[in-house]
Amino acid sequence: MKNLELLNVKEYNFNIGKYLSEGTELFKKDIGGFIVATLLLFVMSFIPFCGILGLGNFYKICKKVDEGQQVSAGDIFDFTDFVVYLKLFLLIFAVCIVIMFPVIFSLLPLMLVAGVDGENVSNGDSALFAGGMGVWFLLMIVLIAAVSISMYFVQPLISVYRVTSVREAYRLSWKIARRNFFKIFLFSIVVGFISQLGMMVCGIGLLFSIPLGICIKYAAYKDVLESLNQKMV
Repeated sequence: MKNLELLNVKEYNFNIGKYLSEGTELFKKDIGGFIVATLLLFVMSFIPFCGILGLGNFYKICKKVDEGQQVSAGDIFDFTDFVVYLKLFLLIFAVCIVIMFPVIFSLLPLMLVAGVDGENVSNGDSALFAGGMGVWFLLMIVLIAAVSISMYFVQPLISVYRVTSVREAYRLSWKIARRNFFKIFLFSIVVGFISQLGMMVCGIGLLFSIPLGICIKYAAYKDVLESLNQKMV
């Protein structure tokens, strides 16, 4: 998407209520098809490295339904972007390892103390360790949230807007997401809650709540990316 590649992102409106409404309407257009796609997405997730690829393909299905195109159940198994998503998976894996390093190193003092004492760790050491772990835990939450929001638009850029470079997709995603960081963070919490509502109905409801959440996210991607792209035309 050449216009976006040159985009100098400025302020834009991120309307959570609008996306909830439009995503729900999109889901209603093909409820049965989205449920089947969700089942196939579960199957796709069992294939190594292919969970995020399946989700990217789900956004392609959303686009087809939104535009009134014919959708096939096999669309979820499209491996056209496999190499790009493999690179994205490796990037996410590397980021997770880096984030986990502080926790791993924070365990070393307790392990050393336990090794010296041979049996129990003193209350003081335990309290110090627990406090340190609490700080690391909060720091990890902040870092994971920051990374997640910075990568928020990576998948639609790859799957829907055909950006074939993970580095370029991330650069664009960060430029866009940072303008409405806290709104996108709040939106992610709301959509995550909606997606998990199905757990209240013996888990079967997930077949409805998960695709609904994905449709709502697609509505946000579509509105933001299309509005920004149009400003360059």
